[in-house]
Amino acid sequence: MAWNETKVTMVGRVCSDVTAKLTTDGTVLTLFSLVSTERRWDKDNEVWVNGRDLFMRVSCFRKLAETVAETFVKGDPIVVTGRIHTAKWIGKDGMPRSEIQMEAAAVGPDLNLCRVTMLRGERSGLPVEAVAA
Repeated sequence: MAWNETKVTMVGRVCSDVTAKLTTDGTVLTLFSLVSTERRWDKDNEVWVNGRDLFMRVSCFRKLAETVAETFVKGDPIVVTGRIHTAKWIGKDGMPRSEIQMEAAAVGPDLNLCRVTMLRGERSGLPVEAVAA
């Protein structure tokens, strides 16, 4: 943990392929993009409508990276929490570029929009709290 790091939780959908690779030091890295679309009530038409979108590039490392790559695909509803920062680089055209990115600390399904079955491994039958301990 660092001083003044910005922690954020986003709810949205995976909007890119989920890709896993190894870094030069052998660490598993998984990358994907997340889109969070606001929804608002249109009083005139009495329907919910989409509002503005927020896109975020997400990176996961180590065990989280492995599990995310095995679990999620484009279109899945998810909840992601982690630290955000601005990545800066020079594009192929020589112009400066930047993008807000998130390094995920936790990723899970959005249970408002899907159902899941928990796989607890060899300690199955124990409550989730006991397995996580």
